[in-house]
Amino acid sequence: MSAAVAEERPTPQPAAIGRDSYLLAFSLFLLIAATNILTPLLPDIRREFGVSIAIAGVIVGSYGLARLIIDLPAGFVVDRIGHLRVSVVGLLLLGASSILGLYAGSVEVLILARVGAGIAAAILGTVILAGLGATATRTNRGKVMSFFHVANNTGIAIYPMIGGLVGLAFGWRATFAVTAALVVVAAAILLPVLLRIDPRRAVSSRTEEPHPHVLHGRSRAIALTAINFGVLANMINRHGFRNTILPLYAATSLGLGGVSIATAIALMSITGLMVATPGGMLGDRIGRRRIITTGLAAIAVGDLVFLLTNDLWTFLAAAALIGFGDFFASSQTSLLSEVVPAENRTQVLGGYRFSADLGAFVGPIVLAAVMDVVSAQAAILVSVAILLTASAVARFAVPVQGGSSA
Repeated sequence: MSAAVAEERPTPQPAAIGRDSYLLAFSLFLLIAATNILTPLLPDIRREFGVSIAIAGVIVGSYGLARLIIDLPAGFVVDRIGHLRVSVVGLLLLGASSILGLYAGSVEVLILARVGAGIAAAILGTVILAGLGATATRTNRGKVMSFFHVANNTGIAIYPMIGGLVGLAFGWRATFAVTAALVVVAAAILLPVLLRIDPRRAVSSRTEEPHPHVLHGRSRAIALTAINFGVLANMINRHGFRNTILPLYAATSLGLGGVSIATAIALMSITGLMVATPGGMLGDRIGRRRIITTGLAAIAVGDLVFLLTNDLWTFLAAAALIGFGDFFASSQTSLLSEVVPAENRTQVLGGYRFSADLGAFVGPIVLAAVMDVVSAQAAILVSVAILLTASAVARFAVPVQGGSSA
């Protein structure tokens, strides 16, 4: 099949989503607590250990860097050792890292705990993402894969607030106790599911042809590169523009305070969650390439609108607009699940997580440097250019998958 053109049969009605898909998503939501439940309490950690702001940044960044390094080999390790065994190791490592952080007597031990948690998160995230791919059919894959993004982003939005409340009542160390408890609950949910499914095998369905959209050779390589470039571009924008440039731009150019900026960021997250699953379902019906190219372009337009804002209300309206652009993320993971045989799914989705974490790592660095050297407006334009380039690449290199011809 060509990477650019493919004939599509009429899409059958979406199959019912099984309970295991929901359980996998819920276990991810519990495990994602390790990501940022500690973040609001960094000032307390600084005071206790007497460290600089730079070291506080290392405490936060060590988690993401460890996850980034492990993402790429995680898929190969899971396939070689087995998803169940690797998941047990990951759960034990995450639990042990939580206990280590709870009793950390020095900042070095705390950083070690964060590194361990990042490694465990990379492994478990890859297993769960591949598991969702295995529980989906071609006709509901977009909706099922959206569960990953909804669970992940809901956790990222909620856990800092939980961490702040726990820290206020019991101190920052108690957040590690909460994480350890959630690991136990997640293990009780996740392991029985993994006993029933194998992420390396496709779900059986009488209505589906075996591997109807699998690509081979050069076509597959081009498609995987194009999709992952779109993932990278989206994460550069999300972490570089939304989480770094936008707050600075709002404060310096619009004179907005912390509450207003936080409200806008929360509004983006809420609107993004609202459209994640409907966007995945739409990709199932009309074709995933359409959703990906349109979504990347829509976020680029949303970024440009911020250049026209001049007060809080126009700023919030632009924030809501850019949040609605998040409807395409599950179509990316769905496509990655479809263009390779089921036995290669875990490795390919490990590459997806690497692309996402790489964008989260380099986005703030690159766009902040542009803002520092040139201006905030220039940084926004760079982000827009990256998104539009990714949209164009997807239009010509991503195959037509699912739904009608596009």
